[in-house]
Amino acid sequence: MEYPFIVGTAGHIDHGKTSLVKAMTGVDCDRLEEEKRRGITIELGFAPLNLASGKTVSIVDVPGHERFIRQMAAGAAGMDAAMLIIAASEGVMPQTREHLDILNLLGVRCGLVALTKKDLVDEETLEMAKAEALELIQGSCLAGAAVIPVSAATGEGLGEVLAEIENLLGRTPPRKGLGAFFLPIDRVFSKKGFGSVITGTIFQGSLAEGEEIELLPSGLTGKARFLQAHGAKVPAVKSGQRAAVNLSSITHDKIERGDVACAKGAFIPSDCMSAWVEMLPGARGGLEHWQRVRLHIGTADVAARVSLLRLGAAEKSKGYPAGTGGAIQILPESKITAMAGQHFIIRFYSPLVTIGGGRVLLPNAVLARNKTDRAGKSEAAAALNSDFNPAAFLAALVRDRGVLNAAGLFELSQMQKNDFAETLETLAGEAEKREILEFGKSRNFMSAAALGAVAASAQKTLQKFHAQHPELAGLDGEKLHVSLDAVNAAGKVSAGDFKELLGIMAAKKLIGAATVQGKTFYKAAGFSQSADTKFAGLVAGARDAIEAAGFSLLTEAELEAKAGIAAADTKRVLAYLREQDDLRVIKEGLLFSRQMRDKLLAVLADMKEEITVASLRDSLGLSRKYTLPMLEFFDSQGLTQRDGDKRVLAKK
Repeated sequence: MEYPFIVGTAGHIDHGKTSLVKAMTGVDCDRLEEEKRRGITIELGFAPLNLASGKTVSIVDVPGHERFIRQMAAGAAGMDAAMLIIAASEGVMPQTREHLDILNLLGVRCGLVALTKKDLVDEETLEMAKAEALELIQGSCLAGAAVIPVSAATGEGLGEVLAEIENLLGRTPPRKGLGAFFLPIDRVFSKKGFGSVITGTIFQGSLAEGEEIELLPSGLTGKARFLQAHGAKVPAVKSGQRAAVNLSSITHDKIERGDVACAKGAFIPSDCMSAWVEMLPGARGGLEHWQRVRLHIGTADVAARVSLLRLGAAEKSKGYPAGTGGAIQILPESKITAMAGQHFIIRFYSPLVTIGGGRVLLPNAVLARNKTDRAGKSEAAAALNSDFNPAAFLAALVRDRGVLNAAGLFELSQMQKNDFAETLETLAGEAEKREILEFGKSRNFMSAAALGAVAASAQKTLQKFHAQHPELAGLDGEKLHVSLDAVNAAGKVSAGDFKELLGIMAAKKLIGAATVQGKTFYKAAGFSQSADTKFAGLVAGARDAIEAAGFSLLTEAELEAKAGIAAADTKRVLAYLREQDDLRVIKEGLLFSRQMRDKLLAVLADMKEEITVASLRDSLGLSRKYTLPMLEFFDSQGLTQRDGDKRVLAKK
């Protein structure tokens, strides 16, 4: 029975990793001619391990040479349990320690220590090697692990090793496997009659035969023609399994180790990731701001810059010393595809020495631009690192972007639809606790910081407007949305949803609101509408002129002439009348007051003949210049309904 569990080897070169795997499985993982010629493991090797319980798990054999740490890190990235191999004849060596450090940093959950080459040492040497191994693993991911002497040559101890692996299976819960399908590619080749084949460990999700997948960062897509697990054809594979996938329509030369095969549309290649890093206590140096490093993540190995988030200017020169850690942003020099929660290793760019590692918190993060931004992102990273769960991840995405609607959250969630829908409801229920606001038909989620920034921008915009127009009540929702369109998070919210947000800000007294003529206007908090005596006189004169003109509607220029208003003041006066008196500017620039609209409705209601442009013209004694624009305005407002040349007054 195929069981989703990966056991990997680790340890110094020539300590017998490959020999032990062969003794356990019958498979020689050194498949390359160069490996056989040189007698060392260069590439990752894979083998099925059939246990007495009937379960079959996967073995990953890694190189032990210091020059092949890249391959070792790629293999260790998918391990559930590790077999740390220490030759009893040599004891703990440099790569023993570095490999154990890597296992710790990659979050390997459990394992055992195999003291190999037992047949080559006496009992005293074996006891000394065992004591050294126990001291080494104290405080590590292998703390408390069984230390088992074994000989691949004689078979002594193999039963105990296999029994301990069975024991680890029983004690270690299987991976939850939540999230969309994600498989870092560790091997790619072409098989005659089949085409391209990729292999790797499935980090999360599942894949069924015939399903479409995407290769990132290239963006190529293809279908899974056939699936294999340990050489046997299977209908589907899932999280925690080694799998081989035969791809349609993609040639093998377009695929590289380090690429990721994943559910189509569920992942986005990244050039900025927020993460939490832990520096090794024994690291040769610390991590400095903007330092260039080698990043090992999944099966990828790229150069990257590191931005330290929580440090102030005075601390930047110190960086993160050995044995410390904190929030960082990683900027790979070439785009990579990462999974939320995925572990990584960082090494000095030169010399290539492991110095630390951690886990990705936000795979597609927004780059911190200033001290305030860094502090906010550092705080968010610390919160997510201490409470990493699906709802907390969505909340962190909102804090990082300021505001996201449900569709935008799903795009960044790396989740399957059902899991996302459930998690979104959890987030909605915890919104207040997580200092997030939900609003609008699009289900927008906005962070408290973004709400404060939008409110501050709105207040500033409104104060500027009031300084120019103290006589007006404020700005309506549409105009305020346009004014803030490029500011902070406001531009990411639709006009309709923004109106609801304005209402929330007014209720929280972050801005003010006033209702005039049944319409809501927004004002700066504390603003009181006022007009000086001169302006009040101009308004009164304009009202008189408009009223005196009756149905012979005035244009702006005619109003200036009749009321004696200077052109510089006209727009202010008209803006005031639009707000306070519901004055409308209709076709041909005619000023149509609320009073004249009411009178026209009464005229139309009393007309005995059919309503046409001509009949209204005769009834009012006016030309088409006025009657046609007025009727067309009524049509647009639903006050009249047009049928050819005739109009019918609406019932309501």
